[in-house]
Amino acid sequence: MKRAPSLPGDGSARYFPRVSLDSSLASPPRGVTYVREGARLAAFIDHTLLKPEATRRDIETLCREAAESRFAAVCVNPMWVALCSELLAGSTVRVATVVGFPLGASEPESKAAEAVRAMEQGADELDMVTAIGSMKSGDWRHVARDIHAVVCAVPGRLVKVIIESALLTPAGIVRACSVARDVGAHYVKTSTGFNPAGGATPEAVALMRLAVGDALGVKASGGIRDCDTAFRMIAAGATRIGTSSGVAMAGCVGRGPMSLADLLAVA
Repeated sequence: MKRAPSLPGDGSARYFPRVSLDSSLASPPRGVTYVREGARLAAFIDHTLLKPEATRRDIETLCREAAESRFAAVCVNPMWVALCSELLAGSTVRVATVVGFPLGASEPESKAAEAVRAMEQGADELDMVTAIGSMKSGDWRHVARDIHAVVCAVPGRLVKVIIESALLTPAGIVRACSVARDVGAHYVKTSTGFNPAGGATPEAVALMRLAVGDALGVKASGGIRDCDTAFRMIAAGATRIGTSSGVAMAGCVGRGPMSLADLLAVA
């Protein structure tokens, strides 16, 4: 496993947004598709079931629904990755799982090992909870090491970093997103959906998208249960939606994710 890069001082000079507003230079990052109009919402949904009481039959239903609706991915707990990989073989639906979930309080080495095991069992995408306590403490060096450990452990896999945006100040959201970008993550994600502080908001999504520009994807997750809310998140800058209500939303069509310049032009 590669070691995280040495970060000078507390990293305060390093982690600031670098945002390009030149749409001619904007190309979708990994795991992102830009669609101006006529976007199938299903194509941007991670069909999610993370309840600890989920049964094998529940997971089988989840995968069947995902294949029928052509969702972007299913998102499940690690114990179900191998089954989902088997059930979705030959489909376009990716298998996502969670790492350090839902607290983010395990050691970077433990998260890296969890991610490797998930990759070995067929996970295409890893939604990791970063060190929330370290973010709240301002220990951005540890946050950088935490994320980088997972990114380096699973080369070729998409890594989404959950920051629990409802727990952070606006400055903290910007810093967290900038750290994730600088150490090689592919997405930033609002929430686990399990924290009592709350889930996704359009305001948090917009701030996250401004922080990462077109370099990373932004996943809105937590409390998104209808098409109107999902499209508001996309209009704010989300490029992926995490929800357990995907089946009810699969048929909706509207404006899809766009480059930052295009988003600002229609705001």
